[in-house]
Amino acid sequence: MAKKPKIAIIGRPNVGKSTLFNKLSGKRTSIVDQLEGVTRDRVYASAEWLSQEFNIIDTGGFVSSNEDIFNKKIKVQISAALNECHGIIFLVDGKDGLNPNDNLLSKLVRKSGKNFVMGVNKCDTPDHHHRKDQFFDIGFENPFPISALNGAGIGDMLDELFEHIDFNLISKSDEDEDCSLSIVGMPNVGKSSLLNALLQRDQAIVSDIAGTTRDSLDTIIKWHGKNIKVVDTAGLRKKSKIDSDIEFYSSLRAMDSLLRSDLVLLVVDAEKGFTKQEKSIAKEVIKKGKRMIILVNKWDLASGTDVSAELYKQDMYDEFKDLSHYPILFVSALTKRRVSNILEVAWDIFTKQREKLSTKKLNEWVEKAVRNYPPPAKLGKSIKLKFIEQVQQSPPIFAIFSNYPKLISVQYLRYLHNQLRDSFDLKGITIKFSLRKG
Repeated sequence: MAKKPKIAIIGRPNVGKSTLFNKLSGKRTSIVDQLEGVTRDRVYASAEWLSQEFNIIDTGGFVSSNEDIFNKKIKVQISAALNECHGIIFLVDGKDGLNPNDNLLSKLVRKSGKNFVMGVNKCDTPDHHHRKDQFFDIGFENPFPISALNGAGIGDMLDELFEHIDFNLISKSDEDEDCSLSIVGMPNVGKSSLLNALLQRDQAIVSDIAGTTRDSLDTIIKWHGKNIKVVDTAGLRKKSKIDSDIEFYSSLRAMDSLLRSDLVLLVVDAEKGFTKQEKSIAKEVIKKGKRMIILVNKWDLASGTDVSAELYKQDMYDEFKDLSHYPILFVSALTKRRVSNILEVAWDIFTKQREKLSTKKLNEWVEKAVRNYPPPAKLGKSIKLKFIEQVQQSPPIFAIFSNYPKLISVQYLRYLHNQLRDSFDLKGITIKFSLRKG
């Protein structure tokens, strides 16, 4: 396997880091907006230049002041990116010129000991190339005039950077995941705190302000020799509550992460309970055919009440009957209580139904199910189930052949659904039936 270096893009706010990130990755992964400080956490994507594959890291904008609640935490994220990367693109704004924060950041770049290049952004035409000259003052010998918007000069900059990276020092890529999980839920339910608890380090920025996470963050967790990718997503709001472009794209990114994952961790605030909005998210997860675990977070705050976990769980099942097919875990990201159980349960669900169920076993099962409870006649017609086979693996779809498929009642399908789950231990997995004439 080719070795893939990690390249960190750093710079002060609004110099075009996310625009360059998106240009390199070929898709709109990072959110781009005129508002400063849009990117807060580290965001990862794959890219390629002249057959060389590499991973890029977008970081929050560096500001020396700690007056803003997030600035200090952004600095921690930048430091982490500098520590894990193999090369650095130090991006500056050729249009606005040299800034005191550029000076401070240049010192961090040199101190890191990593290979680096300076990209002088917003040099969109050859007439703008003189803009790079002003950056000689901070001691960078060969700044590259580039345009993150139209791609001009980016190739020359990458050529220079890759020429000085020692690929022998890069270990085998850790990005090959065995399973991918996405953490979804309403804002401020503790998704990022759960990610940090699983990692046992501060990967994602956590604060009491709803909407702190704006991008979807990919992180690899080493667990029992497996690479499990966990994606922390922005809080999902009702469309009517989304009042900015940033929130809109954050919500889209969260849904995209949900669709790409093998299993969804739906986080619920124990104190607020299973709300209408969370029910809508669960319905969407089931509709998309995804495996799912419900995590009731902040249980340390709720467990002091008279409500037991079993009663709490039963109330959730009563509120939303389809939820009864999915595990519910009571955890606390703050105290790390039962957090270690999450990956174990997730892996168990993920490994179930990896292979198609044999047609023979399925038909033996359906014969037994029909003997115990035959499909009720409708419109004077006797309904017979003749054959069943699995026609899709993920999500599992089972084709049922019947003489009158359109007359099979919803209630009877629910019976078959529950029996199939119990017989083949399909808890946590969304299954579907396809009724066919035969």
